[in-house]
Amino acid sequence: MHNFFNPGEHAEIMIPMYGTIHIITLLLAVLFVILIIWKKNTVKKLVTNRRFMLGLVVVYMSIDLLYWILIWAFKVEPRFERFPLHLCASLSILMPVLILIQKYNWFRFFSYWSVCAGFISLINPSFIHDAAWSFAFIHYLIRHGFLFLIPIIIQIGMEFNHRYREFLLSCAVLASYGFLIFLLDWITGANYMHLGRNNPLEIPFLPENFTKWPWSYPSFVGVGIILMHLTYLGLALPGRKKRFGPQTTHTDNV
Repeated sequence: MHNFFNPGEHAEIMIPMYGTIHIITLLLAVLFVILIIWKKNTVKKLVTNRRFMLGLVVVYMSIDLLYWILIWAFKVEPRFERFPLHLCASLSILMPVLILIQKYNWFRFFSYWSVCAGFISLINPSFIHDAAWSFAFIHYLIRHGFLFLIPIIIQIGMEFNHRYREFLLSCAVLASYGFLIFLLDWITGANYMHLGRNNPLEIPFLPENFTKWPWSYPSFVGVGIILMHLTYLGLALPGRKKRFGPQTTHTDNV
C-alpha cells in the first residue's frame, strides 16, 4: 500500500512507450472522443447540469489535491517537482477553477492549451517512469484525460464559437509564458515544461538536439504552433455553420 501511494516509487520494469498499456490508453482516448461526439445530446444535458459539473470537478480536484499532498509527504526529488509549474500541472488547477466560477470565456481561451497539453502527454507520456497501476500512474491518466477531454465535452455542450484573432492571442500568451518558464529554468536549474538545461525528455518525431537546452524552447514552440492550430480547427470547424447566427453568452470576447 505504501508503494501504491508513493509517487516517487519506480517499478523495475517501466511502462514502455507504445507498449500494450500505452496503446490501450491511446485507444481509450480515441473511443472517448467518438463516444462524446456520438452522444452529443446527452453531453449537452450533462454540461448544462450545474450539479453534475460541480460534482465532476470536485471529484477531480480531490484526486489532484491528494497527489500534491503525496508529492510533499514522500518528499519527491528534485524539489522543483513539488510545485505545479509544468504546463499540465498549472492547467490541472486553472481549468477546473474556471469551471467552478463559470468563467467559460476564459475557459475557451485556455482550452487550446489544455487539449494540446493533454494530447501530447498521452501520445508522449512520462508515466513510463511510474509503476504500473500505482496511484501516480492512475493520477496521470485522470489528469491528462481531464485536460484533453473536458474542453471537448464543454465545447460540444456549450457550442462555443471561436475567433482566429483570439486564438492567435492565446498562442502568443502561451509562447510568452513558456519563455518565462525557460528563463526560470535557466536561473534556478529547474526543468519545468522540459525547458531546462538538464532535460532528459525524448520526443520520437524531433531530433535529439532539438530537445536540449537552449533549442528546446524554439522547437517546442514550433510543435506547439502546429498542435494549437490542429486543436483550433478541430474545435472551430464544427461550429462554422452557426457563424451567422446569434452567439450564446459563452462566446463573447474574453
